[in-house]
Amino acid sequence: MIVEQSIVFVENILTNDRFLPRGDFIKRWEKLEKWLRKNNTYCAGCSEAELKLFEPAIEQLISLANEEILPRFLAGTEVFDKKDHTPVTAADRGAEKVMREWIEAHFPAHGIFGEEFGIKEASGDGFPRYRWILDPIDGTRAFIHNAFHFGTLIAIERDDGNGFQPMLGVISHPHVGVWLIGDGKRTVLHGPGSRVRQVHCKETKNLADATLVVTSHWTTPEQKGGKEMQSLIDEVKLYRTWGDCFGYFSVATGGADIMIDPDLNYWDVAALVPVIEGSGARLVSSKGGNPLKDLSAVATNEYLLPEVLRKLAN
Repeated sequence: MIVEQSIVFVENILTNDRFLPRGDFIKRWEKLEKWLRKNNTYCAGCSEAELKLFEPAIEQLISLANEEILPRFLAGTEVFDKKDHTPVTAADRGAEKVMREWIEAHFPAHGIFGEEFGIKEASGDGFPRYRWILDPIDGTRAFIHNAFHFGTLIAIERDDGNGFQPMLGVISHPHVGVWLIGDGKRTVLHGPGSRVRQVHCKETKNLADATLVVTSHWTTPEQKGGKEMQSLIDEVKLYRTWGDCFGYFSVATGGADIMIDPDLNYWDVAALVPVIEGSGARLVSSKGGNPLKDLSAVATNEYLLPEVLRKLAN
């Protein structure tokens, strides 16, 4: 629908407005650009009935994951290397295991795609179909180095017949007992003592006033950055690393302005899309496309996004 509406909008400009004075023509294009920014989404949408069904389930999964993670944090947990040379611990595997078991017991027809134990396909022939995306510890390197930036990512996707899209996303930080849940339209922070409030991204308009967060400095092999990242770093007011999911949490809650990851897995990004979009910010790939397909991410507000993407493209 969005694509069809935007095509109609462009055709109207080209056929009816092309003889307008230059200033008026530019204003029409700016109106189109603003409309596309507002309506461009990679979320499936979430009904009130779905939210009522799945939010208690998410709270239960967070609790189960925390029971596996927290006793092993700051406890010298043994670290293993996976085939892709990334680290994994008993906390990663234990947290995903208990979450999968709970989902399979309560939603047996649902699919599951987890970092540690792979894919279980959704069953049934009808639509909609649902799938859970699990990253038990996003930021395992932070976890094993006693840094508090790690978290748990949970997404629920819906397939209406055209493939799975994120419907709900969660970023949970076990060590402080806070978590965000977003549906692409709004994002809500759950804190200690049942404190609940809606959150919004900052509306910083200039790079010179912005805070940039990444997971690793651009010169490290895992960041896969180039000198274009350094040019962006030189422009912003403040630059920090150790981002992981905490960087997106910070953008969504109005802390940082920009979070960038050039290389992600699907389980890293699926939960981020509804959370970031729900906060009023944008989440696109480093090329400005679909982060779920390109598997990279730039999260920032609509004012900074064009300039950030221009910097990354140079």
